Amino acid sequence: MKAMKIILPLLSLVLCGIIMFSSKIGTDGDKDITDAPVDIVDPSKFASDVINYQFEKPPPGADAGKHFGDVNDIVKRGELVVLSRKKDYTPIFQMKTKDGYVGEDVEFAKMLADGLGVKLTIRMIYKDCDEIVDAIARGEGDIGISKISYTDERSRKVLYTDPYVTSGLCMLVNRLAIKRLRVNTLRELFDNRNAVVVGHKNTSYEYYARQYCTRAKFVSEADWDKVIIDNLRSSKFSATLRDSITVNLLLHEYPRYCLELLPINLKDVADPYAAVVNTKSTSLCVWVNKHLAINGGGQTDTSRLMKKYNGYIK
Repeated sequence: MKAMKIILPLLSLVLCGIIMFSSKIGTDGDKDITDAPVDIVDPSKFASDVINYQFEKPPPGADAGKHFGDVNDIVKRGELVVLSRKKDYTPIFQMKTKDGYVGEDVEFAKMLADGLGVKLTIRMIYKDCDEIVDAIARGEGDIGISKISYTDERSRKVLYTDPYVTSGLCMLVNRLAIKRLRVNTLRELFDNRNAVVVGHKNTSYEYYARQYCTRAKFVSEADWDKVIIDNLRSSKFSATLRDSITVNLLLHEYPRYCLELLPINLKDVADPYAAVVNTKSTSLCVWVNKHLAINGGGQTDTSRLMKKYNGYIK
């Protein structure tokens, strides 16, 4: 019995590795560059004595007289105000440490503030990307950074910068559903009237997933962990779509899910994450794009991110 208790978890990990390797279908943002050097994260650069983290809205009148979104005003003010989602909401992009936060969003924001030669304030007070977009449109901060994907509706409210991270898109499919529906390809799954594809409500992934569905039933759910994943595992849902970074994190945390769910990276489809600025802040948008071009950004493979933040993810 003791031997079986040891062998079964190991078997799950091995199977997960085999599944992830065999299901990887050439997405540029997810190339496994095992020999590529990985940056070492220095959490002291992002500690609370370096970055001003705010978790509540400023009191009334605190921002009176401030004009957000203009490069000259940011430099004159000596502060870049970045709007972000609530703390500990997005692994890889913002993760709590003993003294502050680390992650791609935090690093990108710090790079911009350093480039402008100003101090950095990150307001982690918004529940989702749409709230950040609306706040930037209202002029509540200089720039919004929080793993924000592109949607047509958001683009009508704000300006998108060039992407600072690009992930692939991954279809997560229930293995029993494949067998029950007798399908061999994703196209057959989307054409099957008995299949149920679920989209993550009020995100770009809902939009992407809906585009793939033809005859399959499409539903939207807001709760990724408790509703979408739980019902996908129980075969109530046949498939869902998400960025490959989130899928990799899920299977990393719960390797046993690999026995139930098949991850399929979509070929030649990318999910770019960009910052957003007010429609009047064209000078800031141009500056960010130039700074990105000079200092690098845009394409970041998932395996590299997993290695970079290995000590911070679950």
